[in-house]
Parts: sequence; structure tokens; C-alpha cells
Amino acid sequence: MTIQKTSAGPLVAYLAILAALCGAFVAGARLLGEQGMYLAQAYMLTPALAAILARSLFYAPRFTDANLRFGRVRDYLTFWLAGLGITAASFVLFTLLGAISWDFSGQVFLDLFARQLAARGQDMTASLPPGLTPRSMLLIFLVGGLTVFNILPGVVMGFGEEFGARGLMFPLMYKVAPWVGFIVGGLTWYAWHLPLALVMPSQAAEPAWQNAANHLLLAGGSVCTAAYLAYVYVKSRSVWVTAVAHITLNNAARSLGYFVVVRNQLMANAGLALTMLLVVVVLYLTKETDVFAAYFAHEARVGRAAGESAQA
Repeated sequence: MTIQKTSAGPLVAYLAILAALCGAFVAGARLLGEQGMYLAQAYMLTPALAAILARSLFYAPRFTDANLRFGRVRDYLTFWLAGLGITAASFVLFTLLGAISWDFSGQVFLDLFARQLAARGQDMTASLPPGLTPRSMLLIFLVGGLTVFNILPGVVMGFGEEFGARGLMFPLMYKVAPWVGFIVGGLTWYAWHLPLALVMPSQAAEPAWQNAANHLLLAGGSVCTAAYLAYVYVKSRSVWVTAVAHITLNNAARSLGYFVVVRNQLMANAGLALTMLLVVVVLYLTKETDVFAAYFAHEARVGRAAGESAQA
């Protein structure tokens, strides 16, 4: 196992392992049919699994630079609040662009959810614990998605992506060239999501131009989101803080999504991409992006010191 001799080797190993794991999970989910949806949830852990294997077998530092430290409490609070703010801003843009309309009762979501359960032969009301109504269930999920669900089980799912995407892939790509880390890394992260379309329920057919435009917007938004999460990673020096920052974006969007109806998916994707682009622009204008050069300069000094110590 001599791949670890160069920085390119561990990156190639990580990507190859990730591709193999993703292929296996998708194939298994499709073979299981409707029950494969449960296996598809485990797909979200594939970046962490690939990173663990790549670090163990092909990466000389192993886990010494994995930033598995817990981090500072204030960083969790800062990036949790930042995630809520970013999500709120995106929904403001959705509204201004006419991408959504608001249903503050949540009834549209509840009716859709009830129909989905009925198609499986289940009754939503009968499946709830005694005394819990569909509306109170929705309120619990709203509050939980904005708060405690970002800790558990959210941090586990966030770690599943972040330990691989930001904890290993981004630093290795950044060392090739910063633009590779940001752009190629962001596009690779976007591509990793695409196989889920093979096991998720199919959406309504779209014209080819609209489908292409949606992918272009989502890819651009993913590059900007990946850059933001990379910033969280190097700023906090903790993969756990990054996991919370990531899952907060997901859970907050899902929670607010209970109370909206999507009217134009293309405009919604445009609003999301624009929101994350604005986040990156703000980080750049406030010189927060200087943290990347400082972080990797420090990592280089640590690496040289470790090499000199080993030679001595």
C-alpha cells in the first residue's frame, strides 16, 4: 500500500472507495424495492465510511489531522444561528421570486403526507400516539428541526457527509490548488447526491431545458454551499461543528418547508443558489476567507515539523 506517498494517492483512493460504496448502496436499494428507501438513508454515511477506509489504508497521517476535536461551544451556537439565518434569507428570496406561497396552517403538507401514507395502506391519524394530532405533530417537528434535531440524530447524519467531504476530500483537493478544492470539490459533492434520484420517488417530468437549468443552478449552489461548509470546517477546526452547521441548513429548510407550497421549482433553485452565493460574497468581502490560507499554512508547518522529528 504505497499510495500514501503522495497527496494525490489518498484523494484517488477516497474517491474510488466512495464510488464503490455508493454503487453498492444504490444497487442494494433498487433490489429491495420500496424497502430500499431505508437502505438509501444509509447512503448519507458513505463519505465518512470512505474517509475512514482511505485514512486507515492510504493516508500517512491517518487520523491525526482529522479535526475530531469537539470544538468550542460558542462555535456550535454561532453556526447554528448562522444556519437559521441563511435558511430564513433563502425563504425570503423564494417568496420574492414567486417560487413559493405560504400556508401557515401547514394543512397542504399534512394533506399530502396523508395521501402518501394512504397509498401505502396506512392511516396518519391512527399511527399517531394517543392525544397527538397531526397539527401538534407538525409543531413538534417544526420546533425540533430548528433546535434539538440538529444535535441528535442530526449530528450523526451531518458527520456522515462532513467527515469525508470537508474532513478529507476538501483539504486534499485544496492542496492541489485552491480552485480545485472549492470548485471541483463542490461539483464532486453535488455529483455524489445524484445517484439518490435512482432510488427516490420520481418527480414530475420537466422539459429538457428546465431540467438542465435546474442542474446548473443546483451545481452552482452546491459549490457555494460546499465553500461555506469548508469555511466552517477550517474556522472551527472541528468536523463536529461542521456537521451541526450542515444539518442545521437541512433541518431548518425542511421545517419551514412544512408551511410553503412550491410554485416554481426553477425559481426556488435560483433563490437557493443566489442565497449561498451571497453568503460566499459576504465572507470574501469581510476577509473571512483569509482563514483558508492561514489554516493550510499552519498545517504545512505542522507537517514539516513532524517530518523533521521523524528523521531525527
